Amino acid sequence: MTTKPSKPIYDLVVGIKGAGEMASAVARRLYKANIRKIFMLEAPNPLAVRRMVSFCEALHEGRQTVEDVTAVRVDTPGDIACTWSRGEIAVMVDPDWSSLEIINPDVTVDAILAKKNLGTTPREAPLVIALGPGFSAGDDAHVVIETNRGHHLGRIITCGPAAPNTGIPGSIAGITRERVLRAPAAGRFHAVRPIGDLVKAGDLLGRVDDHKILAPLDGALRGLLRSGTAVTRGEKIGDVDPRGKIEFCPTISDKARAVAGSVLEAILRAYNRPRITPQIGQPSGPDEDAVSDAELDALAEDIFSGRVQAVSRAITLVENETPAAGRLIDRIWQHTAGAYRIGITGPPGAGKSTFTAQLVKRFRKTGLSVGVVAIDPSSPFTGGAFLGDRLRMKDISQDPGVFIRSMATRGNRGGLNRQASAVADILAAAGKDVVIFETAGVGQTELDVMVMADTIVLLTVPDAGDFIQAMKSGTMEIAHIIVVNKSDLPGAGRMKNDIETVLAMRQDGDRRPAAVRLADSVNATGIKEIHDDIRAHRDYLKGKGILQKQQLQRTAALVRTLVNQRVTASFWTSERQKTLKALLRQPGNLPSPYAIARKLFDTSE
Repeated sequence: MTTKPSKPIYDLVVGIKGAGEMASAVARRLYKANIRKIFMLEAPNPLAVRRMVSFCEALHEGRQTVEDVTAVRVDTPGDIACTWSRGEIAVMVDPDWSSLEIINPDVTVDAILAKKNLGTTPREAPLVIALGPGFSAGDDAHVVIETNRGHHLGRIITCGPAAPNTGIPGSIAGITRERVLRAPAAGRFHAVRPIGDLVKAGDLLGRVDDHKILAPLDGALRGLLRSGTAVTRGEKIGDVDPRGKIEFCPTISDKARAVAGSVLEAILRAYNRPRITPQIGQPSGPDEDAVSDAELDALAEDIFSGRVQAVSRAITLVENETPAAGRLIDRIWQHTAGAYRIGITGPPGAGKSTFTAQLVKRFRKTGLSVGVVAIDPSSPFTGGAFLGDRLRMKDISQDPGVFIRSMATRGNRGGLNRQASAVADILAAAGKDVVIFETAGVGQTELDVMVMADTIVLLTVPDAGDFIQAMKSGTMEIAHIIVVNKSDLPGAGRMKNDIETVLAMRQDGDRRPAAVRLADSVNATGIKEIHDDIRAHRDYLKGKGILQKQQLQRTAALVRTLVNQRVTASFWTSERQKTLKALLRQPGNLPSPYAIARKLFDTSE
């Protein structure tokens, strides 16, 4: 058997509900473990008491540092990727968690600590983790973390509920209820003393309107609500630490650290384990059954209903090349033929993302739903997608009729991730009318898009030095529409004429002539005409019976790819790899590559 790693943890996107102390401890622990694509969702006026160790303070101050990690406020999901690029955690106001459907995280953590489930479901992400009472693993989340102090603090629960809420605060230095400050009445809280002060029993700490809040005991004031916060009677508004250690006030508690460590462990269990790919003729490895048939049946039904979280989870299964992905495609295959597939390609800097966004808007005006598979160049540091396309398309990313997924090329020279076709199948099964592939860039050998798409749009820009030369190779022959983008630049008209001249000289009598257009994507100039060209090309393919043939060719190409992958995995046994290494250790008597290949075919385990 051969092994291959699961999705790298540094490429995981984690959404955390809440940004109080416990949520912030989780975020910091993940960040320090190099899981840094983190966004946190909070209410507009959070009731965090331990504000010195709560990232929700960033909503008021703009930024907040907890120990050695910084979070900043963002106002829209489109701003999150910029925050990550600066090495910071994003915090935004989103009490309804609607951003989860836009960002599609790999992991969701409910760290609100409301003592009850406010709406979290296992369908929100491939891995959903919930903290504390009110949650049951298997029903409300995939994993629940015990938060009650005692022997089981931090226990990872995979089946069943956390311990019920006792209503009694955890003991610190033998003191429980007495250390917690609560509002004596409804009103506005106003602080008199700052967090971090040493106080004596009876000291005035603040007021709720005309009601005084007095220190219940000697100690360090380690938590207090912000002045001006509206509170209800009995609301927790402060916390006095009887140990009297001022240095504890700006640091995360032992309880929060323990729970955060368990969240990290739960994520590592799910994403940092090897997956086993069986050889042909051998029984399946343990990961084949990691997702049950019942779960896949439910996931398929949710995809057919267009549930964003289900689509996101399915794409993650496909992108990570899990054995369950193939079983899922089996279930949805009969629903994948409906979406028209468009490839947008061209050299880096041609303006593909802006053009794609404008084209999506045009399709949306006609009432069609759109899925976008945006292929980002792989990060040289992480191997993951930069998420740049999703950032540049942020003005359409919040449209409920649009689903955008960024994928990394992962070294694939064809400009498209190997799994992009399966992702398009999922989007089609989810009811998308149009699926657009935006490639990472195109060169003379990067022609995968011609297999994936029904209509191919090739972008260039004025005076793009080698473009006419490239047209003499295979690149121009795949395009059904050629767009000279950034047409406001000098030379655009001349370039359009040059392209038309070359096309006229090379026109194949059996092929529909490619349309050549000028466009300025920033101002949406020429987009309507290109949209009309795409519709005309689709009608042409349907009328000639070509569209169905292309779909069959696409299926045949995918079958060949899957067979080749499986044969390759089957061929490269550990014995053959050892044989190859041994043969290559003979520099003075190195056999020819043909001899080595024959030897490998003669080798068996």
